[in-house]
Amino acid sequence: MTMLLVRPVVRSSAARRMSTAAASTVSSDVPSYISEAPVATVSTLGNGVTVASLYNADGSGSGYTSVRLSGVGSRFDKVGGESAILASSMGGVVGREHISLSSISALSADAAASNLDALKGNLACKLAGLSYESQMMDHLHSTAYQNGPAGNSLGNALEGSAESVAAVSADDVAALLGGVNGTNVVVVGTGNGSHEKLVAEAEKAYGSLGGASGSKAVGSVADKSAFIGSDVRIRYDSHNTATIALGFDGASWTDPKAMPLALMSTLLGSFSKADGLGKNVAAAMCQEVADHELASSISAFSLSYSDAGLFGMVATAPDNKLDDLLWYVMPNFVRLAHGVSDEEFARAKVALKTQILASFDGDIAAGEQIAQQIGTVGRVISLNEMMAKVDALTMDDVKAAANDVINDQDHALAAIGGIHELPDYNWIRRHSYMLRY
Repeated sequence: MTMLLVRPVVRSSAARRMSTAAASTVSSDVPSYISEAPVATVSTLGNGVTVASLYNADGSGSGYTSVRLSGVGSRFDKVGGESAILASSMGGVVGREHISLSSISALSADAAASNLDALKGNLACKLAGLSYESQMMDHLHSTAYQNGPAGNSLGNALEGSAESVAAVSADDVAALLGGVNGTNVVVVGTGNGSHEKLVAEAEKAYGSLGGASGSKAVGSVADKSAFIGSDVRIRYDSHNTATIALGFDGASWTDPKAMPLALMSTLLGSFSKADGLGKNVAAAMCQEVADHELASSISAFSLSYSDAGLFGMVATAPDNKLDDLLWYVMPNFVRLAHGVSDEEFARAKVALKTQILASFDGDIAAGEQIAQQIGTVGRVISLNEMMAKVDALTMDDVKAAANDVINDQDHALAAIGGIHELPDYNWIRRHSYMLRY
């Protein structure tokens, strides 16, 4: 598989106090299929393009090609929706700081310009059918990062709005690719192939791109995105359910808190009535939600970006149980700053390792992860190293991260539906800490 990533400049957040073991690579007892797993081969072209490959040693299997462009996602829209239109024109999918494509191709907006009206119509239809969960994550980003500058704001809707999409022009789409240079590009190949051939293909496709000098890197940020404690509520009294998304100021890709927050999300867990597990789910918060039938689904998340992050949960619940839902959810968030049982902590580590291994399951998935790592932290992180970092996490690391992110901290919230029983902002803010004497 071949993957392209146009990489933003990454600014590290100020280091927070974490255990030395969790912040550095340490040895760990892991299975041989992890410790002896092959590592990626990495090369750099003259103009700064990074080429990495993780090919099968026996030369068997199929080769795959996919493309990831980072720094041209919704964050960098000036109108709203132009990144989604560009991605659609190239057969890809838009993200907040990247575009994923299904094949390697020239960086051009010609296809979007020639079919702009049809692409805008298709995107408008898609927006009209978005799930409430998708809408809530857009609204959560919008209220949390509402002061972002035009052309560099995490508050932009992932695929724009009906109004903004209608206003997009061909020049708006073309402008997205105007600042791309070689240092923003990462090419990754997996499956069956040759690294030398991959380098040659990358040189042919992207060797004409300029270097970093004389142009501003796509996705560069002057300052950390400012998180603002706030909420947005869209009330429909005719609805008998509500969807809410609650988020705290999280960690960027390079923040030392990123790994503890990932572990915290597994501690909080996820639950859906469709799973059939009921109150037999492992996570304590989800057990309480299931036992009292407070929500049809709830899931914790930890999202990282180049200069910011969000940590929180999204849930869908009956309109008459929102107050009870938050009554149980908030103490489960806050208790992370005070410690959990040894059994919960050990289970969460196993769950996090499982998630990491699953993210590398298959050639395509492995390529996406390698491209993401190079584009966000600047290097390939081996499975062995990631397992060691999870093993090195301590309860103190989790408590320190939770104290920084959750304990007595402002939050952002987005809600839609029958929300007449949803507690107000000050109630939730008051329950972000414990009164202990």
